[in-house]
This record gives sequence, structure tokens and C-alpha cells, in this order.
Amino acid sequence: MENISFSVGKEGRNQYKDVTIVQHLINGCLQLLAPMHSLEPDGKIGPKTISAIMKFQHNVLKMDNPDGRVDPHGKTLRGLNHYYTVSNKPVAASAPTAATQTAAYEFPFKTRPAESYKTGMRRFGSNRKKGRLHAGCDLYAPVGTAIYAMDDGEVLKDVYFFYLGTYALEVKHTNFVARYGEIKGVAAGIKKGTKIKKGQLIAYVGELKGLNMSMLHLELYSGTGSGPLTVRGNKPYQRRSDLIDPTSILDSAV
Repeated sequence: MENISFSVGKEGRNQYKDVTIVQHLINGCLQLLAPMHSLEPDGKIGPKTISAIMKFQHNVLKMDNPDGRVDPHGKTLRGLNHYYTVSNKPVAASAPTAATQTAAYEFPFKTRPAESYKTGMRRFGSNRKKGRLHAGCDLYAPVGTAIYAMDDGEVLKDVYFFYLGTYALEVKHTNFVARYGEIKGVAAGIKKGTKIKKGQLIAYVGELKGLNMSMLHLELYSGTGSGPLTVRGNKPYQRRSDLIDPTSILDSAV
């Protein structure tokens, strides 16, 4: 279930994260709102998003006087979560190899995040701007949370700029390549060519500038491809062709 911190819509505080969650939930309920085009999940409140909220309230929740606002723990949010769950189907993704399915990996945090990486905009394959699909799993955590290597491996390149003031680290593990993204920095001694052990401290969770959000954005690749991991022309994920869904690997990690 998706939660928001503040109200979204008419007279709401309309914080980026909250608005994006509502837009994502509405897009997952489009079959109930036809004819209606999907919303751009841009985190900005506007006439289209407010209109979509009111349409959902009127057509689905049968509210006589839609107010165009989604409140934390309110009826509209509960309804969006319910109908999103029953009508939204996850996007099919490339299957991990047998080796990645059976090996025992380390979960990248010491404790699992409270918000599931398998639902909402955090899951692999969820909708992003301009038709792009989410290329990894987002693990929400406070800024500075320690990140640990999922397996033995070698750092492929020095840490580099990734997105909105955050950085990324690429590691070749035994059965896959991992991009640990949206980090604020790496642990001492972590650089290109460094050999690492499973469970070793490698990095720290960063904060996305201007969005009041912090997380580990984890992407996995089978390792059969070559070249940069980001390939803008390779739609819909805009990533290298050997991209795989991290979900089952994270589920089995200890």
C-alpha cells in the first residue's frame, strides 16, 4: 500500500513525492477512468491531475461532491490503493539466470526497507516520464544508510555522477553486474579495480536534491552485454540489453 505524508490536490501541500505517488496510482487505474490519458508522473500538481482525482472520486468512489484532494489515510487514498492493486499487473521482465536464482546473496541493507520495492513507483518496470520504464528497484532508506556488497566482486569503474546530486557505483559480482545508484559516496578504499567481499561496506544512501527523497536505486545486469549501462535509445528501459529484474534476487537475499 502506498502512503503519502501530506494532502495532494486542491488546497494540498503537494510535495513532489506525494504527488508522484498519486499520479502513479491514478495511472494504474486508467481502465476504470476511460476515456482518459495517463498522467505524466512529474510530481507537479496541475489541472490534469486534479481533474483525474475528481474523476476517480466521482466515477469509482461514487462521491456526490468530489473535492479533488487525496488526504493521508483518507477514503480517496484507500480507494486508489485498492483499485490499483486489483487492476495493475506488473510489467514482464527478463528472467535472471538459474545461477542468480539459487545463489545466496547479501541484502544491501542490514534491515529491509519499510516500503516494499515490489510495489508502486519503487518496483522494477513501473512507469516513468515519457513512456520510460523503471530500470531497477528502489530501496527507501534515510540519507547515509550503509550499503553492503551483495556478493564478492570487483569494482568496474570509479564512482560517477548519476542523478540529482547523487552518484553510482558499478560492481561485477559473481553472477551479475550491479549498479548501486543514488548514493552520496563510497566507503574508504572503494575505487576501480578494488576487490570486494560479500557483505562489505561499499557506499552510503544519498539524497535526491529538491525532492526530499533518499534511497538506493539498484540495477542488475546479467553481464552478457558490454559498454555503458545507460543506453537512451534502447527503449523502454533506456538501459543495456542485458538488464534483469532484481526483485527475485532481493527476495532471496539474506
